[in-house]
Amino acid sequence: MKKDTILFLSVALLFSCERLVKPPVKQIGIAGIDTLSIRGSTRATSYDMSNKIIQADGKIFVCWLDHPSDIQIRAFDTQKERWSDSVLLGQGTDNHGGPALTMDSRGTLYAVYGPHHGSFQISRSRQPFSIAEWEKLPDFGETATYPSLICDPQDRLHLTYRGLEQPWKLTYQCRAQDGEWSAPRALVSAAVDSGYTQFGNPLAISADGSLHLAFHIYDQQPPGGKAVGYLCSRDGGETWQNSDAQVLGLPVKPDSPCMIETGSGLDMRVNALVVDPDGNPWVMVSHLETKPRKVLLWHRQRNCWQKIDLLPVVQSFLPDVEVLYGGLTFSRDNMLYVTTTIQPIGTERFWGGEKLETILLVSADGGRSFRCLPISDPSDGVPNWQPSIERPYSGQPIAMPTLLYTAGKVGQGVNDSTVTQVVFVRLAWTDGPTESESQIMPNNREVANQGTVYGR
Repeated sequence: MKKDTILFLSVALLFSCERLVKPPVKQIGIAGIDTLSIRGSTRATSYDMSNKIIQADGKIFVCWLDHPSDIQIRAFDTQKERWSDSVLLGQGTDNHGGPALTMDSRGTLYAVYGPHHGSFQISRSRQPFSIAEWEKLPDFGETATYPSLICDPQDRLHLTYRGLEQPWKLTYQCRAQDGEWSAPRALVSAAVDSGYTQFGNPLAISADGSLHLAFHIYDQQPPGGKAVGYLCSRDGGETWQNSDAQVLGLPVKPDSPCMIETGSGLDMRVNALVVDPDGNPWVMVSHLETKPRKVLLWHRQRNCWQKIDLLPVVQSFLPDVEVLYGGLTFSRDNMLYVTTTIQPIGTERFWGGEKLETILLVSADGGRSFRCLPISDPSDGVPNWQPSIERPYSGQPIAMPTLLYTAGKVGQGVNDSTVTQVVFVRLAWTDGPTESESQIMPNNREVANQGTVYGR
């Protein structure tokens, strides 16, 4: 047989085999689960506006809140697959004192933590990419709670929190490299004369250095989170504008032209904010007034806000559940990761329900389809909740994220004696079954979900 004939038959056989055997589909799975603490606070990993995980220099830095209000940090060596001992950074006021973590371009870690209506404490690592030694910097902030902390390309720290005089405002401060904190500045007001207010205040930064802020506005006249909004600063926090690039007077209020959703009958909470690799903001919003409760993902594309309702997505995998709180992030390969908690429909409590579980949703196509991965184990008999997923701490994208959650009961009050477990989860992509097989596996089905369009 001639050589060119043999070559032709070999190529033909190769193409025939490729048509007969479908390539494997990548599946998301759990690479490792570690219990970091058995002395966790009742809100050990709560408040997703506060980033708690950073991967850098072959290490994963993880912080959380131990009982009663001990701020802890550990480091995981990804080469040796070994954890360091816990390091106590400081002590806060109560179970609202959890940390927010960031890192500058030199590898210096910063953790802000501590108060429930007081001044923030801030600790800085003495050596890059190390948790062995820390130094305390001067306290700052005014009547502060709920820190959200990021670092920009100039190594300036930017922080949002709830603070100032009552009724509290969503407040902003910044700190130049090795400088002093700016004066507290109100960005958002509930526009009420008195009473409790709360905002949610996740802060993010895009590759061009722009600051992105999402928030809800909760007050008690009547009680409810009746507005969700978005602001952006393209000059390092000097001025703030809406998504149409209109610079706004501060503080913005519920009737300002920067709201994504408003309504007197709504009760919303902003969980998290992330910026995708293309610079578009994504905002995760819980709707507690609906039956069943649900979560919407709002994202800005093509000059308008679009939304994805996660309730039908989750129910396609897990019928008869409602969707509550969570977080989201993007990896550098434009993969969307969403953590959320679920519980049976009809559960009275939305905070601390006995059957809360944590799941992960993953999308490779901007939320048009999702895969679902259960994270927690329902058989352990306690709520598995307060998920906190790693997200960019600067303008640089991250690789595959990791996440935390709290395993334990809600307790009572802010200084309850209840302790919880702090659980850390590493993820991995693996070669799965063929595409046709994956369609029939309950935890790997892809569910089409076209986002509806919203715009002013």
